[in-house]
Amino acid sequence: MRILLLGKNGQIGAQIERISNIYGHEIHAFSKQELDITNFDRLKKKIDRVRPEIVINTAAYHVVLNCERYPQKAFNINTLAVRNIGDLCSQKKIKFVHFSTSWVFDGDKEGPYVEKDIPNPLQIYGLSKFAGEIASINYNSDTIIIRTCGVFGGQRGSRAKKGNFILYILNEAKNKKTLEISSEQIVSVAYAEDLASGVLELLEKKASSGIYHLVNTGYCSWVKIAQEIVKLRRLNLEIVPVDRKGVFKGIRIPVVSSLKNTSAKSLGVVLPPWRTALIRYLATLP
Repeated sequence: MRILLLGKNGQIGAQIERISNIYGHEIHAFSKQELDITNFDRLKKKIDRVRPEIVINTAAYHVVLNCERYPQKAFNINTLAVRNIGDLCSQKKIKFVHFSTSWVFDGDKEGPYVEKDIPNPLQIYGLSKFAGEIASINYNSDTIIIRTCGVFGGQRGSRAKKGNFILYILNEAKNKKTLEISSEQIVSVAYAEDLASGVLELLEKKASSGIYHLVNTGYCSWVKIAQEIVKLRRLNLEIVPVDRKGVFKGIRIPVVSSLKNTSAKSLGVVLPPWRTALIRYLATLP
């Protein structure tokens, strides 16, 4: 299949581009600098030239603090641009794959969220992503939405966030003996390599349109993950649990943002356990 990939420099996009040849796809991948998703005219011309069978959008405005400061930019990228991509794909009968987040939920559920749970975002980031979900589905009935959480991958992680949680712990351990980590948040995480494989497997199985939760199997607190990193790397770092009551720098965040895979699992697509993924990722780092 011919795929047009948006956001190739991100943690997810980089892995999709890297392994797509394994699945026999012809991929045309573009970074934000090469193809800004908010530039409708350039986007339309590129789709007309490439003539893809599938468009995968991994681009997003996902730095939570910046979303609060610049809500118009958040909605331009996470909602309006997504609507435009979906509309273009619909006109040309192209399947659209779009990534969303567990932060569309409010975190009040006791267990992990399933695909049919009703979103209720708490902040601009989650609200803009949820609006993007609605727009993509309403403008293109042949849309697959991938909700995920806690993505990590690559040597540098996410450029926008200047890393990822695993890299943050490793970097802090260089100069600190103790590190405070939120104890109240229960999360799922997703190794970008596994996530990319899961998405391409869904496409291989010709998954129907709809919402899919893709994360590494299992869930726990950020404290538990940090402690596993310290243990596996034998770091001289004490992790100090701190209950921040679901508030990050004045912004409400979901206390529970773990996801349960039911839709993809029904097709036989399941990602490995999070601890196994963490071990594999750490093995790729210096």
